[in-house]
Amino acid sequence: MKRTPLLITATLDAGKTPYVALSTTSDRVEAHMQGLLAWLGDPSTEKVVFAKNCSTKIRSEILVETAHKYGKELEFVQVISSKRTAIQGKGYGEGDLIRQALETSEILRGSIDFMKSTGKLFCQGIGMMFSSEGMGEFFVSRGFSSHSLNPIRRNLTPLYGNQMGSAVLGILKRKIRVPWGLVAVAPGALVDTRLYRVNRDFYLEVLGDSYRRVQDALGYTLERAFDDDLANHSACCRMLEISPPIIGTSGSLGTTAGEFSEEVRLEARALAQRLVA
Repeated sequence: MKRTPLLITATLDAGKTPYVALSTTSDRVEAHMQGLLAWLGDPSTEKVVFAKNCSTKIRSEILVETAHKYGKELEFVQVISSKRTAIQGKGYGEGDLIRQALETSEILRGSIDFMKSTGKLFCQGIGMMFSSEGMGEFFVSRGFSSHSLNPIRRNLTPLYGNQMGSAVLGILKRKIRVPWGLVAVAPGALVDTRLYRVNRDFYLEVLGDSYRRVQDALGYTLERAFDDDLANHSACCRMLEISPPIIGTSGSLGTTAGEFSEEVRLEARALAQRLVA
């Protein structure tokens, strides 16, 4: 049975990206290798696209050799990092990375759908978690009620639904210094963008440009943009209030959930040392 390929999004150095806790390149590389090795050791993984958008130079052939050792196929994709990531936030960078990966990856261009995992993370049993039915499967958490918010903020929130409106609110915050409490997005539901399965064409049509509206400084994250754009699509399965059993280190928060095996940690450390040119 042909398995859905896995896209791993990787940023090995934080650069000028705001709101990133795990900022040391050596730590980020090792954490990424832990996640990659865990995926390569998972029976449900067959093909991996490892796409990175940072300037850290690596010996990508080592990644391909490592995957081959596990009996898996790995395609390395280097994309161009956008300067807008430093302005709009990491969600913008991730969306731009995925757009370029879908355009250039031979594996992804030849696939009907794909699974996506943020680098540094791993989810055991993914083969049983997703049914591979419909246009996609996403984990979603509900937001808090916005009724108690400043009415100006509540009424401005719909503007984040289009690229021009989001850009205007971002400019108001950065250039004119309008108070955060007046223009920040009202709380709402959030899609877990760390891990999902989606039809490739559906992604390009519905979610491909979501990242362009991201304004991290105003609370309008990629997770919120995804939820807004998926709201009216019943062809997608939205698994509400369920968290996937993900382990690894969050680059945004610097927190770690679960623990990789000692074997994976040791191999990841050795691999990271060989990988960085």
